[in-house]
This record gives sequence, structure tokens and C-alpha cells, in this order.
Amino acid sequence: MATMIDIIAGALELPRSDRSYLAAKLIESLEEEELSPEWRDELDARVARWNSGETKAICSEEVHRKIEQILS
Repeated sequence: MATMIDIIAGALELPRSDRSYLAAKLIESLEEEELSPEWRDELDARVARWNSGETKAICSEEVHRKIEQILS
């Protein structure tokens, strides 16, 4: 039986897009019952815009870089 360390190690070997999907699903599983209908609608709208190509995803490193620029 795989240990949590084995599972994490395997997940970290996945391509970025697969890790992103996995992370989103894990977070979704934690927040599913806690989200308000308004927030769920907002998330659905954001995913729809991303799926349609209206918006694009950026990596966390880019987000952090932009935040650091704004705060500097």
C-alpha cells in the first residue's frame, strides 16, 4: 500500500498541467461544502472564461512576481 509520501512523490513527478488539475480537485474537495452559492457561481464563470479561451492561466511564480512588483 502506498504511503502519503509515495503519493506526494508520484504527484510531484506529474507534468505541470496534471499537478494543477490535481491540486484544483483536492482544493475543491476541501471547499465543496463551504462555498456560498455566489462564490460557486463566480468560480464556474471563471472556469468557463478559461475554457473558452477568454482568459488564460498563469503560473504561481508569475503571480508572485507581479505582486512583488506592485508592492515595491
